[in-house]
Amino acid sequence: MWILPALLAAAQIVFWPVLPLLRGDPVPAGAAVAVVAATLVTGAGLGLRRERPLPALAVVAAGITGATLAAPDGHYLFVEGDAITIIAVADMIALFSVAVREPARTTLLSVAGLAIWQSVVTWEGVFGSIIMAGVYVVVAALGRVRGRWNSDRAAAARRLEAARQAHREAADAERHRLARELHDLTAHHLTSVVVNAQAAQLLGDQRPELRDEALRFAARTGRDTLGALRRLVTIMPAGSEADETVPMLSDLAQDFSTLGQQVTLSLPDGEPPADIAEAMHGIAREALTNTLRYAPGGSVTLHFGYAEAGAELLVEDRGPGAGTAGATGLGGGRGVTGMRERAAALGGTLRAGPRTQGGWVVSAQVPRGVPGAAGRRFLRLAASRGVLDTGLILLVLLLPLGGLASEVLPATVWWPVLVAMVVHAAPLWWRRRFPWQVLGVVIATAWLGPLLYFTGVVSQDLGWLFLFSAGAELVAVHAAGDRGGRPGLTWIAPAVTVFSVLALATMMGSGSAGFLDFVLLTAAFTILVGVVLAPVMFASWWSGVATRRRRELRRNREEGGVALAMAGAETQALAERIRIADGLRAEVLRHAAELPAAAERGDLNAVLGAARQALTAMRSLLDGMSSSSSSSSSALSSSASGVPSSLSGS
Repeated sequence: MWILPALLAAAQIVFWPVLPLLRGDPVPAGAAVAVVAATLVTGAGLGLRRERPLPALAVVAAGITGATLAAPDGHYLFVEGDAITIIAVADMIALFSVAVREPARTTLLSVAGLAIWQSVVTWEGVFGSIIMAGVYVVVAALGRVRGRWNSDRAAAARRLEAARQAHREAADAERHRLARELHDLTAHHLTSVVVNAQAAQLLGDQRPELRDEALRFAARTGRDTLGALRRLVTIMPAGSEADETVPMLSDLAQDFSTLGQQVTLSLPDGEPPADIAEAMHGIAREALTNTLRYAPGGSVTLHFGYAEAGAELLVEDRGPGAGTAGATGLGGGRGVTGMRERAAALGGTLRAGPRTQGGWVVSAQVPRGVPGAAGRRFLRLAASRGVLDTGLILLVLLLPLGGLASEVLPATVWWPVLVAMVVHAAPLWWRRRFPWQVLGVVIATAWLGPLLYFTGVVSQDLGWLFLFSAGAELVAVHAAGDRGGRPGLTWIAPAVTVFSVLALATMMGSGSAGFLDFVLLTAAFTILVGVVLAPVMFASWWSGVATRRRRELRRNREEGGVALAMAGAETQALAERIRIADGLRAEVLRHAAELPAAAERGDLNAVLGAARQALTAMRSLLDGMSSSSSSSSSALSSSASGVPSSLSGS
């Protein structure tokens, strides 16, 4: 953190005033002391750039201002007044840190404030101020890209740690999930059978038709339960859900209406996202099952909708219906825990408790993803890259435009040359998406110079203006090495730039007397310029290839680690699924099969006995799970033990 500020401050002090003093040049003592002090202040401020980037930028700007005002006007390196050239770059380093660590709004204000302040302190005309502001904008854009790169790496590290954690906890998590699924399955189906059969027994003398209804319901529900358990046993080892289609809340409400609940339904238009739909269906099913237990025949409101906070679900009852009483002992609290877990899995909350007017209420909220958030992040990234691309294109044009500005030319020449230079560099904007196409366009537009010459727009002595346009080829070759398809063939990119070299050589050799001389002179210039540019072009290409390799290695390291950890987690989860499936097959299915058979025989007591035995077998299965998931084993114990004692002898 402090190495860079220390090196920068030391280099500045050595450059001025130490070197002039060693050479025997006159150095004003006051100016030397002031510059050294300002340099130390700037270095100290730069050392804070990571922890406190904004204060660091303010201190650095103040230090550079002090050094600028105290420095002499002599010529020490390049131009007059360049005594503090080294420490003057500190504000760009501090601005880069602001862009990396602060929000976009703060970065934008910092760029504007720094550009205005430096323009006031070192006024070099409008053009100089524009150039300075452009440099600051490019530095800030680089910082924003770096900040997002850091965020991506941190997110990748979190994904890897989450995958490793999932690997460590895979068996427990799968055991817990399956326990919740089994609870949902049996609590809804078998509790309904128990409630209906109990009501038929208690009211059989007054309403004999209830017995037949209870038997038909037990037969139908028993078959559904048996089918669901068989599907679960069959599909479980494959790692798939027993039923991937989540029923609609309207169907759920209709099911409970047929059981005597007076359900009032309120739903929005359209279907919610799959994850929200699954969670809300599970919560509503458990809440409605509880109303069937404790408020049979009562009025129930089921509302699902959207608010600013996200999706909301409300299930409330007003107590048992007239002439009925809730069953006791059928629940043990696991249902509320399961509902909270479903809501928490989506980052939501759940509240369950008695109503002041009587009855019970369950209220759940889960957040929704903000529409377009990913798109906005992409646009912000694209905007930063757009700034970088603009800065890069301007940098490529810097030398050609500088040469053009040094010539006094008529408008009929100046404008065509300017357009040719801009058209040559502008395709670089799309180099990431279309590297090969951009390279081809850049090479093709390199012939605009010869075209202007052969059409008489420019003279041969202006051909040197296009010599400095080769920067576009350098950037395009780098993009081909970095982003081009078929990495093994990207070496072609620097080789084909010989056609751009040929364009320049054509203009240089066009002043020869005859055709043969023109060919020979063009060939000579092609070889000469090619020898100079070839190493540079291949170095640019190799830099792009190295960038590609680093990116792929990083991606493989990050994603490969996640994939490996997730594969291990899936292996452990699969082993747990197979173990539980074996338990279901051995005991639970046998007792569950007796339920519809007893109902078809018309034996209501046997129906209750089969339901109890199925619940007991499920409890035994869950009790056999490891002690780390003992809370899961209570998921159905209450249901099995909760069958009223009056039914135990049935």
